[in-house]
Amino acid sequence: MTPTFTFTAGIRWDYYGVADEATNRTTVFDLNQFHGVCLGSGSYNVAPSPAPIDTPPCPRNPALYNASYRNFDPRLSLAWAPSAFHGKTVIRAGYGIYHGAAQNDDLNAGLESDTFRIKVNSATQLQPAYAQQDPDLSAIATKQANHPRALQREGRRDLYVESWGLTLEHQLPAKFTSSVQYIGSRGVHLFSRGAVNLCTEPVTYNPVDTDCFRTLDPYYPAGNPFGSVDIKRDIGASTYHALGLSLERRLTNGFSFQSRYTWSHSINDGSVGGGESTGPENVNCLECDKGPSIYDIRHNVAVNTVYELPFGPGKPYLDTTGALGKVIGGWSLSSIGLWHTGHPLTVQMDLSGTIDPTVFPSSLFAQNQLSYNYFLPDGNDVTNQRPDIVPGVPLMLSHAGLNSPLVNAAAFQAPPVDGNGNFTRFGNEPNGAIRAPNVWQIDLALTKETKLTERISMEFAVQAFNIFNHVQLADPLDLTLAYAPTQSNLQNLTAKGDFGLINSSVNFNSNNDNAGPGNTGTGTPRQLQFMLRFKF
Repeated sequence: MTPTFTFTAGIRWDYYGVADEATNRTTVFDLNQFHGVCLGSGSYNVAPSPAPIDTPPCPRNPALYNASYRNFDPRLSLAWAPSAFHGKTVIRAGYGIYHGAAQNDDLNAGLESDTFRIKVNSATQLQPAYAQQDPDLSAIATKQANHPRALQREGRRDLYVESWGLTLEHQLPAKFTSSVQYIGSRGVHLFSRGAVNLCTEPVTYNPVDTDCFRTLDPYYPAGNPFGSVDIKRDIGASTYHALGLSLERRLTNGFSFQSRYTWSHSINDGSVGGGESTGPENVNCLECDKGPSIYDIRHNVAVNTVYELPFGPGKPYLDTTGALGKVIGGWSLSSIGLWHTGHPLTVQMDLSGTIDPTVFPSSLFAQNQLSYNYFLPDGNDVTNQRPDIVPGVPLMLSHAGLNSPLVNAAAFQAPPVDGNGNFTRFGNEPNGAIRAPNVWQIDLALTKETKLTERISMEFAVQAFNIFNHVQLADPLDLTLAYAPTQSNLQNLTAKGDFGLINSSVNFNSNNDNAGPGNTGTGTPRQLQFMLRFKF
């Protein structure tokens, strides 16, 4: 628009097609339209018999979900270099919407449902009949129910992210540049995991199904073949705000420097975009799970520098050629330093144990060897549950480092129960109530580059990772307490010996996808690495 002001605007439209099973083998679960599963004409599954009442017929090839045609993505940006600062200051700002199709494995829930899942609560040992391709579970008298996978089909929207930012950059003396940045984003229609066909409230025993009364029971008078169903919907949301400060110097006169500090906060409702989340403890209150994301780092500092030693050809000292110049020239030192605060941690409550009939003798669920999940207000056995926090008890212990506990198990208890043993509400521990230890590390490298011919040079380096051998601590691997009520304490939780224990380095923790500690990089003890490289 002018020599000092630029403005750019555009719009993009995206369409993501729906996968189609060529031989009509798709099996979809739709609570509202089909009151259960809808089998394609080529499906290997067997439809429930008798079929649900008051239900429309199933099409020959049911769609996994309905496509979205409203993926419009506007993009705006501007850059302004005020004349008053003589070209040494620039202001940039931008905004954009970016749609995505999400992960294919999450969109293929209907294909995964081509094989039903069955949960069985029984003390009976496994028999050969259970291990065959079509297990014979008729000898087990306790509750058996199909647990297919489900995906929102009607009214579904593709996920998208709104991003915006503002940057002020200014050139300083001695070739340094400073900048201040604000970055924000908002995730909308993210995949969020949940459950449907849960127990109706209040949870009541259903003798027809040896189960609780569930949402689909009215459509199956002779017995509901479905238990709780894992579902993924487009109801997740997230926000991210960050303030960044940086100071940089490009390589000039043999010296470069970069430093960045970020103060940020990432918040979501347990969803991580791709559906890997465990889902909210109360599926009817996604807002109740709002808290710091598992990857939320509040403070982060990164510094790196390169310094070419001032010796050898073309340098201020010992500027000589020949063999001596090749020996004393081409040396440089470089270093990287990192420091950041710890990840948020959340204690979970395991309710999968069988109800103790000696503690709850009048419970029909206990008499049928069902799990403590039935004591929840909705009988949820799909998503994770959180305990209550005991008032006045510290959540964290003054741990001594590696192989010592960080989290205090005594600070947690189960939610209160009524006279029948049912929880009167869900646990009140918020997501991310605890923080893992801070992390820092400094790496150093000494490098020598020697020119052998006009076209070939050799580079040799000694690299030290974690040069100060600073012990870095990962997140505790076990943060789950088992519900084990006694007659004297109906809110009792028990912990395994490694509960809250930190026994690994930061390269291996419960909040990432690493299968094991890396050989180099952050989190390892001090390591030395030698490198030889030829460039031509």
